[in-house]
Amino acid sequence: MIFAILPVKSPQNAKQRLKDFLAVEQRETLARMLYRQTLAALCQAEGIDRVVVVTSDFEAAEHARRSGALVFEENEQVSHSVSADAACLRAMELGASTALLVPIDVPTATPADFSQLAASARPGLVVVPSSDGTGTNALVRTPPDCIESRFGPGSFRKHLDQALSKGLPADVLRLPGLMFDIDTPEDVGELLTREHECQVSSFLRAACASK
Repeated sequence: MIFAILPVKSPQNAKQRLKDFLAVEQRETLARMLYRQTLAALCQAEGIDRVVVVTSDFEAAEHARRSGALVFEENEQVSHSVSADAACLRAMELGASTALLVPIDVPTATPADFSQLAASARPGLVVVPSSDGTGTNALVRTPPDCIESRFGPGSFRKHLDQALSKGLPADVLRLPGLMFDIDTPEDVGELLTREHECQVSSFLRAACASK
């Protein structure tokens, strides 16, 4: 079974690198929009047997349940990597043979992108890099615990190196919709120049216009 795992940290603490660009309330609104948009795309994708949301946020958990997703509740989020790996172990107890680890902040990702991600599953590791080639925007792990998560700066190389050190097959999958994420004001500017209209881009366009 293929499980898609979506760690969601408290939206009140999200998007700190946008603190000079968006007010606290705007950053929380943006995080919740990104989460809901990504979750909707995952739930519409083909080839995914279960969608799991990992969170300590009550509102995010309730939205996940209404969307038909499974919720792994946390008391607190230590880090994205810790949440992802703990969720992988729980998913394996429920029969998961493959885990898709994805972030919330990929506003251009579509159900087709996630369908393609699921279709790429094979023994070992598949990595979707960030647009700058240094980070990791998605992982496909078969089995789910074949490597440990190393999300953060330089994670693309760290994930590949782990697989190679274990003798696991490792492939790189470049999906443009998944490679673009929202972290900085520059990312916001790039999204608004793209021909991609969604709730997130509309919100950010309005936020920019109000400055």
